[in-house]
Amino acid sequence: MQQVLFILLFIPVVVSYHSTDELLDKIKEECDVVTELSCRMEGDILIIDWKKNQPKDVVWAFNEHARERITAELALEMIQSLKKVNPSMRITIIPVVNVWGRKQVDNGNRCLRKNKNGVDTNRNYPQKVRHHYAKFSEEYEGKHPFSEPETRLIRSILQGANQYINVHSGEFSLYMPWDSVDMRPPFYEKQKKKLKLLSRFCPQCTVGPAAIKSLYKAYGSSVDYATTQGIEAYTFEIYGSDTYDCKRMFNPPNRYKKRIIDQWKKIIFASLD
Repeated sequence: MQQVLFILLFIPVVVSYHSTDELLDKIKEECDVVTELSCRMEGDILIIDWKKNQPKDVVWAFNEHARERITAELALEMIQSLKKVNPSMRITIIPVVNVWGRKQVDNGNRCLRKNKNGVDTNRNYPQKVRHHYAKFSEEYEGKHPFSEPETRLIRSILQGANQYINVHSGEFSLYMPWDSVDMRPPFYEKQKKKLKLLSRFCPQCTVGPAAIKSLYKAYGSSVDYATTQGIEAYTFEIYGSDTYDCKRMFNPPNRYKKRIIDQWKKIIFASLD
């Protein structure tokens, strides 16, 4: 009997992924019991505010690309941790930007990236340098900037904010702007210092201006747009795997999920000024 108990105690806990509905319901439950949290809906998108009565300050956006399910799982755990961490500032959180798309991935379309209109919403902002993506490409920017409800919502949420983090997966990185041009952003020295501190928690991360450090340029991104509005903006890429399997490329296996989430909870909370 003792041997059986010993084996049971040392079986690793495997944390599985939530469906989109399960995840959003858990967040709503948190809003029901935590006084400082408030939830509201804009269409099918859930928006959470921590300390809503304070001036707008920090914005976090997750799961903009449908297949990057791990980012919404991180959002859930960040929200559940707020009451313990108790940040002093207002934080506005969009845990799943692409709700329709994530539900499609739940149902087996594991490589889906874009929204229901076939638009990559992280290319649907005004472009610093004009670039057109083919309509059927993974990065199609839409008919015009802010043509999509997701980008119009984020634009409105960013008004008056001081800091913005757009959370993705596909690699390990801590990026500052610009995404589209080989230039230093307006807050370069401040952002360089912050990323240097955060990189202690992610030794495997690529660190610096995205267009310079990454292998490609992204035109019409929310981080570039936020930067033009005077907001200190970042892209954090929280996981990536060298495979052509979409599920495994963007999302860690269940047995590594908790490790990744714990790592990035520490990083994102440490990013608060």
